[in-house]
Amino acid sequence: MLSALNTRLPTQESVDALRRQLHLDPVALRPGMRPLQRDVLWIADRVLEKLSPLAGDPRDQLAIEALHHRLSNGPPSLEVSVEALPDLYAFFKKAEHMLSRHRSPQNPDIEADYTLCRALKWQFRAAVSEGNHQRLTHNLLQSLSYIRDGGERINHRHIGYDIALESTRQISIGPHLAADSRLATTADQRIKSTRIIALQGKFKSTLSQPSESRSRAQLGLGYVSSREYSSLEHYADARSHSVRTSLSESIGRTANNLRNLVSDSCNLHRHRAYSTQSQPYVRDTLARAGLVDVELPCLHSPSQPIMTERGIALTMRGKVAVDFFNFLNVHTTIELTLQRTRQHKALDILGLHEMSPALAKQQMIALKHPDDSPTALLNDMKNHVISSSRQFTRSVSKPVPASELNATLHTSNRQARSLLERYVLLKTDSRLETHLDSEIRALIERNPALLRPEALRTYTLTAQAQTLSGSAGVTASSRAEAGGKGVSIEFSHRKSDDPHLSGDYLTIDIAALKSVAVVQKTLRHALSSIGDQAFDWEKLVRSISESLLDPARPSSTQVLVKIKHGEPVVLLTRHTMNKARNLGLPKPVEQFSGIDVQSLRTRQTLRTERLGTDSLDHLLPIARRYLGSPGEQSGWDDYIQHHVDDIHALLDALGRQTHGTTLAADLDAIKRISPALERAAEDLTRQANTALEAPTAEHRASAREAFNHLLREYLPHYQAKVSQAWTLS
Repeated sequence: MLSALNTRLPTQESVDALRRQLHLDPVALRPGMRPLQRDVLWIADRVLEKLSPLAGDPRDQLAIEALHHRLSNGPPSLEVSVEALPDLYAFFKKAEHMLSRHRSPQNPDIEADYTLCRALKWQFRAAVSEGNHQRLTHNLLQSLSYIRDGGERINHRHIGYDIALESTRQISIGPHLAADSRLATTADQRIKSTRIIALQGKFKSTLSQPSESRSRAQLGLGYVSSREYSSLEHYADARSHSVRTSLSESIGRTANNLRNLVSDSCNLHRHRAYSTQSQPYVRDTLARAGLVDVELPCLHSPSQPIMTERGIALTMRGKVAVDFFNFLNVHTTIELTLQRTRQHKALDILGLHEMSPALAKQQMIALKHPDDSPTALLNDMKNHVISSSRQFTRSVSKPVPASELNATLHTSNRQARSLLERYVLLKTDSRLETHLDSEIRALIERNPALLRPEALRTYTLTAQAQTLSGSAGVTASSRAEAGGKGVSIEFSHRKSDDPHLSGDYLTIDIAALKSVAVVQKTLRHALSSIGDQAFDWEKLVRSISESLLDPARPSSTQVLVKIKHGEPVVLLTRHTMNKARNLGLPKPVEQFSGIDVQSLRTRQTLRTERLGTDSLDHLLPIARRYLGSPGEQSGWDDYIQHHVDDIHALLDALGRQTHGTTLAADLDAIKRISPALERAAEDLTRQANTALEAPTAEHRASAREAFNHLLREYLPHYQAKVSQAWTLS
């Protein structure tokens, strides 16, 4: 049997194309699908008929006939082949060139044919660019497979100059410029790319006897910027044109694809814009000529970050490194960081309505369309699509000033804004029937460049985020070892829009220690340095040491702990393998010249990941991301299946109904919100208890379904809490 996750077989694609050709499938062409070869050849035949009577250079006529012959006698196929797209672009470009020689105000038919061929050229030029872009995106996705599996990419580069304060150059001070970037999966399973540019001041000292000791004090102020994408595919689509992103993964692949990267970066946005703006005009013109419902290239919508973040980071760091007899290196690090950022979401009025209907209603309080109807709005939208596309195509095809073209686009955007506002008003007043709502939404999704352009994202929602963290760590390594062994602990207080991602956290990193006893001893010493607490660390120490993997295959372990109800609770345990490439100047050269340069690239690959069973705080943001978004249920199901043993352990803990635990406190807090949630929580407890006593597949499935029901009931309250943190600026 074929898995539901398998891609469609070529035979199925052929069946789908045949159904489209016979007009048995009313579904419009989707991005990634190519138009029917029959339809495209019909258009080429009609254009060639228009060109035949024209007198001109015989060489041009022979050239376009040769292109037409190549297209007509290519391998038979239902859909246009990828190889034929450049020939189609060349054909319509040549037709445009031939018609341009016959343009005159006295011959409007030639002018109309010229404009059509120019717009057809844009369609297939964009299709060629889209194909190149998709190949770059595919290559980047392959390089980032470790990110999809839960890994991270961390890059650090700095350059600085150390000014010696005495003749032996053992004490120095100097400015440094550092650039750090990180690509990782967020707590709610999105993809976040963060970059920090920091100006640092460093003080260094070296003591050579009896063993070499180096100390470094650092104070830095950095600018933080980040972008968050809904998935790795969206990130790759948005960044596959970037030379910097490509260099972060592979220098060799970047060199091989440099020409395509530059072309994609410079041309793709313009090619997409011209194609999408002019396509309704092309369809309308072809329909008037008798070619109704022919297929044209369908492009992907450009991926955009769902949220951006900007702010500052203040860092103070101290490090001492001791080299004992050129055999053992010991590093001690203490760091304090304050990061304050502001998150931004740029939305149009429809996006604002989807995120916060109350805010959208406030913005439209002065708008009144009492006589408006869904049918009238739908007709106005269709007319706007055709008229705006016609105006744009004709304006670009004429030698008009840039100011006139900009005025045309501004008028079109203003009309689109009015149409979107009318649509949101109808939704707010509940005057939209379901089938008309679906039809209007489908029209918007087919023509986003004309009905929902980027220029309409004039509403900005902002939320503050802050992290205050302090960390301390000790690592040791021998000359023969790669990396080091040790423990570092970071304590952080986090404030974000999500209440379940805010609070006090401990992040404990254990680097390749094989002995459980050594881990326990090191953890006890490190945790006791935090200060006296109202709780005992011993349970946490025991839990962490028991989670270590087989010492025969050493890996780094990261444990995320949250302080809840006065107790440390393990939320997540990750075991990773790190691969680093560290480039810098040789020590003698660095000491003699005073120049400090480093490029450190780290790839972190996830081996295993375990969820904690003492709190819901790790799962709730993931549930909000998947269950709170239309069409994302499969993402939640995949996550649950990937961690099914941990989910069952969590449900077993709920089934035991142990009072006084943090998990019981989480569930009690949900129960107090509403009677419906209380009933859902009690049903979950019963189903989980049944699965605990008789863990059959049926009982397990019932417990998971009860858990999903509780989460869905909790989501409206949860999302309202998150929305409270966002303000319209």
